[in-house]
Amino acid sequence: MKKDAISTGLFIAIGFLCVAIVIAVLIPVVRDVIDKADDNRPEIPKVSLVQPADSVKAAVTYTIAGPLV
Repeated sequence: MKKDAISTGLFIAIGFLCVAIVIAVLIPVVRDVIDKADDNRPEIPKVSLVQPADSVKAAVTYTIAGPLV
């Protein structure tokens, strides 16, 4: 009788341990999947950097490589 109680207790303890491990692994995976599925909006750029063209270099380039008519 004592042997049956010990084996049943170990069986239940190992079962709880397996369930706890599965829950600990599945919660982050499910959370990542839900976050990726929910975040389907396009990304909006936050900063735009516009640099003016060098006017001297642009004038020389246009003069050298202008249209050939």
